[in-house]
Amino acid sequence: MLSKIKPFTAYCLYDWANSPFATVIITFIFSAYFERAIVGDAEKASILWGWSISISAFLIACLSPFIGRHIDNNLSYKFWLSTFTIIAAIGASLFWFAYPVPQSIIFVCILVVISNIAFELGSMVYNSLLPTFSIKKKIGSLSGKAWASGYAGGITCLIIILFGFIQTDNPLFGIEKEMSANIRIAGPIVAIWFICFSLPLILKTNNINNKKKKNNENLFMEVIKNIKSLFTQSNKGRFLLARMIYTDGLNTLFAFGGLYAAGTFHMSFSEIIVFGILINITAGLGALFFSFIEDRIGAKYVINISLIFLIIFGFSTLIINSKELFLLFGSALGFFIGSIQSSSRSFMSRYIVNGNNAETYGIYAVSGKCTAFLGPALLALIVSIFDSQRAGMASIILFFLLGLYLLQKVEEPKHY
Repeated sequence: MLSKIKPFTAYCLYDWANSPFATVIITFIFSAYFERAIVGDAEKASILWGWSISISAFLIACLSPFIGRHIDNNLSYKFWLSTFTIIAAIGASLFWFAYPVPQSIIFVCILVVISNIAFELGSMVYNSLLPTFSIKKKIGSLSGKAWASGYAGGITCLIIILFGFIQTDNPLFGIEKEMSANIRIAGPIVAIWFICFSLPLILKTNNINNKKKKNNENLFMEVIKNIKSLFTQSNKGRFLLARMIYTDGLNTLFAFGGLYAAGTFHMSFSEIIVFGILINITAGLGALFFSFIEDRIGAKYVINISLIFLIIFGFSTLIINSKELFLLFGSALGFFIGSIQSSSRSFMSRYIVNGNNAETYGIYAVSGKCTAFLGPALLALIVSIFDSQRAGMASIILFFLLGLYLLQKVEEPKHY
């Protein structure tokens, strides 16, 4: 049965498979559970969770180019995709043992670091397979539809967990609410979801490359040389710089959007969950919409359009006071978050040469992680100076503006 699934569909299914990890574990359910049930102090929980994510991001940035090069040299895409997927899934399942007691704090922090590293490295291998599962003229289509599939998978799994186990008096399968079992069950659900829906791609990722294996002798120096070349290979380096800047803006928006909604517009926790679901739905629609036209107009053009509207709608959320308008503009913002993410991924595929798929996306991962602290740091500084969340959120617009400016200096790769 699995063998009958088409490669295009198998690729999209992996996004559907892994997105609940980010949606349920990192963003919505377990981060809130960690704060309220395990730590019991919002400030302390934010610090611990923030450090766990930051440590994993630092290690991902350090490891991904070298692991990527090793994978390229050994053509071991299937092995490492399977390995990282299994580790991330096991990590998710172990959240079942995150009991609502302070003694779970260290356990959860270690689990977040390890499972998030595996999740991100698995995503790196997955991204590197994009050109393999699509012809060059349809890379944008596959990237967009896969990204849309990811948003759909994340939201579907989140809704099942929310209304089937958490926000109900009778959780499914007889799960009790004692010791927050109805919340902790989210971990095993994400793990099963991850494994089941990732299988088609893992099975298809076999004998996909006819190149000969390469020697790993000078792997470290070769990767360092390639990273240094970014400063001389101006086009690729400029794109990664632009992407690094606007991704910092996106990451800061993800990290502080909920706080802004609660603090400035006085939204309740349930309203924030609904808002998060709305943004994920519109982001999926944005990725899907542009997947039909990206290959005709070019990924750079899509990124430009997305940044312009992110700036417009982002600024709009700073000058309004109505909760309803905030929901409207925030949802519109989501539409272009989906498109910029999927188009950035497909644009990077144009820089793959001599089969260095995983190394290319390893460096791509670095550009999304190495300065991840800048956005939150600048926002926190501005909030402390002006004592205003609106002023702090305005700093995100600066990242989008600078990213848009730098992108104008990037040329479409010749083999686009």
